[in-house]
Amino acid sequence: MSDKLKDNTRILVVEDEPDLCEAMVSFLQLEGFQAAGVGSAEAADDWLKAHPIDIVILDVGLPDRDGIAWIRQSESPRDKGLIVTTARGELPDRIRGLTAGADAYLVKPVEFEELHLIVTNVANRLGCGIPNLRPGWKLVPVRWELISSNGDIIKLTHSETTLLTTLAASPGQAVHREELIRALGYEPETYDPRRMEILVRRLRNKVALQSPIRLPLETVHGQGYAFAADIAVA
Repeated sequence: MSDKLKDNTRILVVEDEPDLCEAMVSFLQLEGFQAAGVGSAEAADDWLKAHPIDIVILDVGLPDRDGIAWIRQSESPRDKGLIVTTARGELPDRIRGLTAGADAYLVKPVEFEELHLIVTNVANRLGCGIPNLRPGWKLVPVRWELISSNGDIIKLTHSETTLLTTLAASPGQAVHREELIRALGYEPETYDPRRMEILVRRLRNKVALQSPIRLPLETVHGQGYAFAADIAVA
């Protein structure tokens, strides 16, 4: 997960043990996430009404409400990534948490290295760390995705991602074939140029099958290729 995506991932820790809450918030902030903490379900409801949040880390044993009941009865956490923490680690308890919609279930004492990996996986999978980008095409290299100007998501191969990342560095400008070939990890002297043509043709066809918006990947004869539209890279 890139630093830019971490910077845009907003986390709320709901934990009634002040020392543990402070420790988790501080750890997540040191890892580059935006994190805050509250100590009750009521405080969590108030915070979620006032602040945009991507992931909730929730203690089941809250002083004013059972955490699982709060998940089921409150609308606030339903569209968020959800990581449940609890001292109760028996199978029925874990099943109860996962059935309520938790992405992960951690038994206390929480291992911070494991917490970091789970938060990162949830953020990447849900895309909650991707910032709001300006209108136009969007490229998300960390997820190998191209998003068209009307929101269609096209999954990319590694080579397609590399090609578009190189072109996106100079939108509207021709990028020479030699530069693209080197970006793909090959030497121009030994690379068959037909492979580049096939790569571009397959990418255009893939986008055409998944989006009504034409891919603005233009051939610049005698030079190389250009991405002839606004494109933002997350």
